[in-house]
Amino acid sequence: MRLAIRAGLCLTLALLGVSPCAVAAPQTVILYGDDDYAPYSYVENGVFKGMYVDILRQAAGRMPGYRLELQPRPWKRGLDALEKGQVFGLFPPGRKTERPYVQPYSAMLYSESVVLFCRDAVMRTPRTHFPADFAGLTIGVNTGFLLSEKLMAPARAGLLRLEAAKGNEANLKKLALGRIDCYASDRGAARHTARRLQGELASFGFTLHEVLELSSEATYIAYSARNTPAYKADFIEKMNAALLTMRQSGQLARIEEAYLR
Repeated sequence: MRLAIRAGLCLTLALLGVSPCAVAAPQTVILYGDDDYAPYSYVENGVFKGMYVDILRQAAGRMPGYRLELQPRPWKRGLDALEKGQVFGLFPPGRKTERPYVQPYSAMLYSESVVLFCRDAVMRTPRTHFPADFAGLTIGVNTGFLLSEKLMAPARAGLLRLEAAKGNEANLKKLALGRIDCYASDRGAARHTARRLQGELASFGFTLHEVLELSSEATYIAYSARNTPAYKADFIEKMNAALLTMRQSGQLARIEEAYLR
């Protein structure tokens, strides 16, 4: 009955040229994301997908006043747009003191980890302490990958050797063929690539085995300090609340598990 009365009132007011019953359209918000960072955010067959993409889309479903549009960009181009204020936000950077153009960071999305994968033959000798137990070994790394001091210091001291190759696929094949002893990589990226190459790697009798974690870094949405629309504070508050609710309910863990198991 109340709905009928409300509908009748809205119709009457509309005929008089007044529209207080109109529902405001949701505010469109654009975020850029890394277009080549599988399994976290990447483009495949023209579709933007990945763990962070799923997390943000599901978070946006808890924010009825907003319509979230996620656009893939090469990482360096995305950072440049963020610095110039050409985009509202970018995902998924870690916190960097050399980026004063970020203000603020969101609630945490995920904690990415760099881990060490080693061949079974290498691990026949017990190795639990890094770098002492890994002295004399050759460790593969990705070309252009930002290496932590935990890897660089023993390499500079000559305790171990770092050998670069382009990407996860090349390094996993080298590991499977015994051309490197271990491989240092982001856990999710390596596992994602290993699943994709499962048949080929299995033909070498190889199974991916994680040995230890070298470092970890939390990731976020970085909002541009130079892009300040009227809705900025409200959007950030609601997005943070959505991410927190998803974490507490286990929804984030389920998304992570789907990509990283």
